Amino acid sequence: MKRAMKVTISIFAVLIFLLSLAWAQEPPPQDQQQASQTQPSRNVRYTNDSVAHLSYVEGKTFVQRASDLGYEEGVLNTPISEGDRLGTTDGRAEVLFGRGNYIRLDNNTKLDILNLPKKDDDISRFRVWSGNIYLIVARLNKEKSIEVHTADSSFYILDKGIYRIDVRENKDTEIMVYRGLVEAAGEEGSTLVKDSQKLEISEGRFSGKPTSFMAAANDSFDKFNESRDAITNKEFAQRHLPSELEGYESELDENGQWTYLAPYGDVWVPSGVGPDWRPYYDGRWVWLGLTGWTWLPYEPWGWTTFHYGRWHWGVGLGWYWIPTSLWGPGWVDWWWDDYYCGWAPLSFWGYPVVVIGGGFYGGYYGRFYPVGSRALTVINRNQLKAPNASLVALRDPATLKNLTRMSLDSRTLNLQPAATRISVQPLNGRQVMLTNSGESGPLGSDRAIGRGSPAAAGSSNSNQKNSTSAPKIKRESTSSGRSSSSARSSGSSKGESSGARKIRKKEEGPMSSAEMSSRSYPGSAATSSNRAATVASDGLRIYPSSPLITRPESYGGAARSRSFIDRITGWSGRYSGRSSSGRTSSGRVSSRGSSGRSGSWHSSGSHSSGGHRR
Repeated sequence: MKRAMKVTISIFAVLIFLLSLAWAQEPPPQDQQQASQTQPSRNVRYTNDSVAHLSYVEGKTFVQRASDLGYEEGVLNTPISEGDRLGTTDGRAEVLFGRGNYIRLDNNTKLDILNLPKKDDDISRFRVWSGNIYLIVARLNKEKSIEVHTADSSFYILDKGIYRIDVRENKDTEIMVYRGLVEAAGEEGSTLVKDSQKLEISEGRFSGKPTSFMAAANDSFDKFNESRDAITNKEFAQRHLPSELEGYESELDENGQWTYLAPYGDVWVPSGVGPDWRPYYDGRWVWLGLTGWTWLPYEPWGWTTFHYGRWHWGVGLGWYWIPTSLWGPGWVDWWWDDYYCGWAPLSFWGYPVVVIGGGFYGGYYGRFYPVGSRALTVINRNQLKAPNASLVALRDPATLKNLTRMSLDSRTLNLQPAATRISVQPLNGRQVMLTNSGESGPLGSDRAIGRGSPAAAGSSNSNQKNSTSAPKIKRESTSSGRSSSSARSSGSSKGESSGARKIRKKEEGPMSSAEMSSRSYPGSAATSSNRAATVASDGLRIYPSSPLITRPESYGGAARSRSFIDRITGWSGRYSGRSSSGRTSSGRVSSRGSSGRSGSWHSSGSHSSGGHRR
């Protein structure tokens, strides 16, 4: 009798649990649905093109964040924001910015990302200090919306094409136009350089008129560019992604399988992930001033799937990804207290995903998030900057059991990183480079990053990483007689000779976010009778564009650009605005307001215009 009673009680408890989960899956009440549609949007400035990333890394690559003292090693999928500096020593790197636009860096090259498009500014602007770069422009919203500057020249892109720029130890600059059209500006004014022409500039003066050259692969960097083009320009008979993401078809096809699943359409299932794997697990969080905490995935296919779209789980499929075309720093919901912080991916419907046992719940909106969910990742809050979240994630059931009251709301994570711990890394000779030690620096005290704050608004002045002073570094003499700090500023790469022409010390200094925001650059339509370079606060020389120079009508215009894309890269139809699947994320994901949620969960990937979720 007692045994039967125990069985009855157990069955009754299970039924109550299942009913509670079913209740959590019911659609929100009508008043909550109405509130979600009227919820004001967050005032974000970033767009799909505001954050670039390292799409290929070979050998040693270093990234210096805006206003930061040391370099961190660049790895695949590292997010790159304006104000960042890239450097290579014995390696090469590729940066994808915008749709189909690449900058490829040769060995011993140093590049500054001066500007990337935002809602109120659509200019992409770069500065090459030394070395060689290839600029591949497959999409140009308007003439002169992409600029490249060197010590003695400025280049304004007028058409899609392939451009190589060589800066020889700050002594002179050479540009070679394989395909395309560019305005080159210097001390003496501006000139056009077109297909199969090159131009040399020294001390801001042109060596002569543009001359013809044979557009063929002459060195290893040319061959590297051709090999990367062959990979990035692959054509596919069947398209699964919206037009905004077409360039990612290759990496997804190579690392998973597509299947049709109603009502979402084509979904992608990754291959080779373990049973303990979950989205936003194998990687780390990086702080960017414009977007806040931004996910750096270690999976080679991770940039697309963790910055666009949503993740679900299904029996027989496991985790699968639903494409959408809106970029976010990380489509997750957060929770934190005084000791821990955690996150879970958002579902297609904008709710934190819950996976318990063999059940998936994509519309769960219960008062407390269940800690037994296989979608949840929890770490010690002091390890938010850990090199790999999966290695520090809490696994002890007893510890997780004590975190049962995880409330949900739409607040933004209010933890900002403090100073970076710096170590000195020797290079060649007596040159050194200041690098991040690899240890997680302390997090600053809780600082609310509310909707009205600079970080939430995407302000370029919101990078507060060095809120405390960095540890003192012992000064070491370099080959040029400067301190290690100067060596860091100049890149300290192996290929930089001590006999190179000296540039003003301030010109080589790091750019603070304040300088970036206050710097005055001449616009592409600027009118100026004075052809002298504009010198910014950090010594950067910008030669202004001429308003009289535009793409000639005889050049072929848009029709020529399309034929260039078809003939050279084989991307037939890729930039016609066609979506192969006939869908985008607009209107696909129902928005949900924070009024229907409680607690301290929020979406760091919120990027909406009239709703809390998109």
